[in-house]
Amino acid sequence: MSDDCGCGTTDSDEGKTTRSPRPAKGSELANDARRNPFADGVDRRRLLQASGAVGATAALAGCSGGSDGGDGGGEAVPTMFVFNNGDRTLSVIDAESDELVTSAFLGTTASFPANQYSTGVASDHDVLWLNVSGGVRAVDQRTLEELAYVETEYGPNYPNLTPDGEYLLIASGGTTGMAPEGDANHAIFRVDSNRESDTFGEVTAQIETGYVGPCDMTVGPNGDYAFVADVADEAIRVLSVDPFETVTRVDAGEPVTEGNVLPFMCTASFDGERLLVENGEGTLGGDPEVPREGSESVWDISDPENPEEIAKVTRDDGLPGAPITSEVAPDNSAAYLFIPGEGVGVIDLESNEYATTLDIGGNSIAGAWGPSREKLYVPVQDANQVAVIDHANREVATTIDVGEAPTGAVAGTVRPEDDAVSSLRASLASLGITFGDLEASYCMDDHCYCG
Repeated sequence: MSDDCGCGTTDSDEGKTTRSPRPAKGSELANDARRNPFADGVDRRRLLQASGAVGATAALAGCSGGSDGGDGGGEAVPTMFVFNNGDRTLSVIDAESDELVTSAFLGTTASFPANQYSTGVASDHDVLWLNVSGGVRAVDQRTLEELAYVETEYGPNYPNLTPDGEYLLIASGGTTGMAPEGDANHAIFRVDSNRESDTFGEVTAQIETGYVGPCDMTVGPNGDYAFVADVADEAIRVLSVDPFETVTRVDAGEPVTEGNVLPFMCTASFDGERLLVENGEGTLGGDPEVPREGSESVWDISDPENPEEIAKVTRDDGLPGAPITSEVAPDNSAAYLFIPGEGVGVIDLESNEYATTLDIGGNSIAGAWGPSREKLYVPVQDANQVAVIDHANREVATTIDVGEAPTGAVAGTVRPEDDAVSSLRASLASLGITFGDLEASYCMDDHCYCG
């Protein structure tokens, strides 16, 4: 990406990283229902905010370089990163005060970044892993420069880190919109995610699955086992991380409709006792024969190689809509479900019953725990805000204004270095002035703008 400030810096300059090209196949597989958040223009409040930011930032931009972003490379600074799909910016939030620190132009985005492990207050992992259409990009949290690109050749990619940060696992190819039958050979990848390794960012093992639709990846707390929802094959797959191989596959159970169960997303609890699985409950395809209504399954994974479904929450139990994915509370007492059009649902994991629905003021498909694991940060796409849920009280504590169409979020303990040019570009992007080709990130919902 060339430097638009006229300071003479280009991608060929020393120290710059040029983003790897996106496979042409990726754009073809991006969400066909995506919308442009600027189609109806920019609202007046955002115009005034962005215009003021442009003026203030432009005065500083000149030819200035970056400076320390607040952690100095030493003490941990609790931080949340929020990816704004609508304008390709990154909102950086102070996870203690719950205030916006800065906005930076990223040029790409993520809908489901790796967000369960290696993000706590004691972690020193400083890489953002972004699920873009066609692969996964590794971005340095301090410089926001690309470190690696893992090409999978599939539009949908669902990554997760092992707890020790040594491996990134990626389930590729699955979505509830895929055709019921096909001959594509989907795959699951293991990537070296240790920055000190000579093979950082390289695929170290791969499992070809056939046309089964690997449609999410979650990892147990000891990092020995991973779990994958095979949406087209109606199964939960259990993997051994090292050696990287399938150890068992279990039938996803009985559907609550005349269609199929369609397990497509999954989240392991922090204690490794439970697995939450989102089910489509209907049929595959962009225009499903049986409309999907959704359900949530609770599995016992205390014996990882013998998972067992112990409960299923359906519309008859109070579930107000179809959950897209979930996060499990660190104390394992509750599961928070992201339900577009309804809010955030809560399942009490002591009784395995649906407890309540939290109003977050709009649509969300994902969320992430803050570094202290006390608050859940939920990007609200159509409100341009992040709702902060206080787990202790199971209620929305505050909201934070961010960029256009925020979708994915992930925690960290370092912050980007100050960059006036990047901030200027972020302000311009919020006005609908685009840079680059708007790389897509695969989304599970019509309300997600994916490029």
